[in-house]
Amino acid sequence: MKINYSCVIDKHEKFKKQGWLWLNSLIKLGRISPSNIWVHFIDGIEPEYINKCAALGVNIRIIEPFGDKKYCNKIAQMSNAELKDSDAVILMDTDMIMLENFERDIDLNCISAKIVDMENPPIDTIDELFKIAGLNKALPDYFTGYKAAPTYGANFNGGVYIIPAQFYDIIESGWQKWACWLLENENGKPLYDIGREAHIDQVSFCMTVHENKLDIKYLSPAFNYPLPYDYGFKDKLYVLHYHDRINADFSKLTPDFELHGNIKKSVDKADNLISEVQI
Repeated sequence: MKINYSCVIDKHEKFKKQGWLWLNSLIKLGRISPSNIWVHFIDGIEPEYINKCAALGVNIRIIEPFGDKKYCNKIAQMSNAELKDSDAVILMDTDMIMLENFERDIDLNCISAKIVDMENPPIDTIDELFKIAGLNKALPDYFTGYKAAPTYGANFNGGVYIIPAQFYDIIESGWQKWACWLLENENGKPLYDIGREAHIDQVSFCMTVHENKLDIKYLSPAFNYPLPYDYGFKDKLYVLHYHDRINADFSKLTPDFELHGNIKKSVDKADNLISEVQI
């Protein structure tokens, strides 16, 4: 089974530091072959940084910003047709550290991701967007991961999307279409009215899944564990999603809760990697 891993690195210094840690975690801890890693740089990043990443042996692409040129930039990577030369593609945010390879757990028969941790956005806002779009629900509602509030099925946290090849073209076209729709005219107003426009990429992915009635699987927090929230998780973790829970010099993770058990072991493992590969 061939799995391609992909991310988008934006021009801000923070994203470049995150991207460097992400890359090294895949290679050093995830044991992912660099030939299966794709890094998409937003046009304008200095060549010195790009060359440093390329020296790891990964695949490099320069891309133009997409949509709002901020939160939706991750959608631009889908236009790279070479990602489809695989059994599945795993799209990841840069603020993540892979602790261990999880390819043996991938299901090629459905799209897999973790449900949102919190009501982002609230369910009544998604209701309004679906009504404006003329979309019907194709999945039952689900519960958010941390506070167990109702949300739409496939309202995924965008940190990790596992997209098997059979769904790639559908996701690519639908995700672009609905993101642009939300950004146009008054369509996305319910999101802007509550200050949740940062979730346009996430909601447009959800809309694509419902429109096309795609099969999905919910990942456990082990595959996308958020350091802002203490789930009390006791099992082994595969990926940490630290968001901005890292100190100013990017040398140590700073979770919002007291560490315990496997969570502490995982954060310690990530911190050891960070100390080895500082950019």
